[in-house]
Amino acid sequence: MDALSYRGVRKNFGDVEAVKPLDLDIPAGRIFGLLGPNGAGKTTLIRMTLGIILPDEGSISVYGEPKSRKHENYFGYLPEDRGLYPKMKVWELLVFFGQLRGLSAKEAKKRALAGLDRLGLAEWAENKVEELSKGMQQKIQLLTALIHKPKVAILDEPFSGLDPVNMDLFKEVIKETLEQGTNIVLSTHQMEQVEQMCERIALINKGQIVLSGEVGEIRSRYGSKEIRVEYSGDAPAADTVDGLVQKARLNGHEARYTLKEGVPLRDLLAAILQAGGDVVRFGEEQASMHDIFVTVVTGNGEVGHEG
Repeated sequence: MDALSYRGVRKNFGDVEAVKPLDLDIPAGRIFGLLGPNGAGKTTLIRMTLGIILPDEGSISVYGEPKSRKHENYFGYLPEDRGLYPKMKVWELLVFFGQLRGLSAKEAKKRALAGLDRLGLAEWAENKVEELSKGMQQKIQLLTALIHKPKVAILDEPFSGLDPVNMDLFKEVIKETLEQGTNIVLSTHQMEQVEQMCERIALINKGQIVLSGEVGEIRSRYGSKEIRVEYSGDAPAADTVDGLVQKARLNGHEARYTLKEGVPLRDLLAAILQAGGDVVRFGEEQASMHDIFVTVVTGNGEVGHEG
């Protein structure tokens, strides 16, 4: 069953069509990536999902049922912009949000203290929120979104303000949350996190879905014939592979080649070795989600590669 389904959903703000008639299914039991450039319409879609605003047309279903007030506590939301009360004590703030989501004070406090311990903030429970660093406050944001164990957690830029250690901790907690039965919708501009965590994605641009599917299938679909070669010394001159490649990009100890149609890899490697190239790495590059995102959004038509 799909956790969320959208059929013909549209939203206008005056003359601006923020979300064009849109169909989308978000399956249960997975981490789903909702991607798009700034102003693409994904925040509007999230707000319609949460009931903050209503669609002008179309319908949203939650686990096969038309979305209604009964589904309000099905959702947890971590917004991109922090929405915490700075003067409240940390544990009191978490209890407050838990009670808003239907928990008793006793159960909310139990979950708050357990969550703080899991995220390494137990000793800060009595501190005011304003006394926490930005990274610590982001941890509190995550706990407020998850304290009531929602059926769907929508996390908008959850890794903002985190150092690498806490980023890994967030990933662990998100995966634990999925295993415990909460479906995750991850909205982020950090494409490396999408590759590591998401099984399926949808890319929104100018208010419409322009790309969707399994991450592995999408990367295969956009795969290129660019070959990356690293040398112990400088790369041989481009003319050493004339007749084999459409394009060669040389940069010191590294070269990237785009093969002509039908040319096998072994012929390129043989030409490089014959020219005296001292190869330390040789392989075909698969397009990254970063490359695909940029290509689809810009309409460039050609997937490049990061250095």
